[in-house]
Amino acid sequence: MNLFDRFAAGLETLGKKANQALDEGKLRVELVRVRRRMDNAARDLGYITYRQSKGTQASPADVEALTRRITDAETAAARIESEIQQLKERSGGAAAGDADRMTNEGGPAPTEAASPPSPGETTSGS
Repeated sequence: MNLFDRFAAGLETLGKKANQALDEGKLRVELVRVRRRMDNAARDLGYITYRQSKGTQASPADVEALTRRITDAETAAARIESEIQQLKERSGGAAAGDADRMTNEGGPAPTEAASPPSPGETTSGS
């Protein structure tokens, strides 16, 4: 493989990793939005419960609507988390393929030495 081919392959790999990182970022933003909606519905349901404890009547339709919003948000959050996990697994599969491109000396192939770590290789606080 000549230098140009290795350079092109490195750019392609970098582009794929960048797209995966962008896709994961979009999913994480959506997950934050869904969780915020869920938290807001739970807060509102808590206010209704508090008002009931003070003797104010609550509309059963309001309680049902908030409960449904929380359930829907939980379902959406689980779906998004699953999509993030699948994206990480696909990214991890690419990392396993990178091991096959190791040179005879045991070091990484030249296109891998300059590439940043994949999103799945970094640890986060969550």
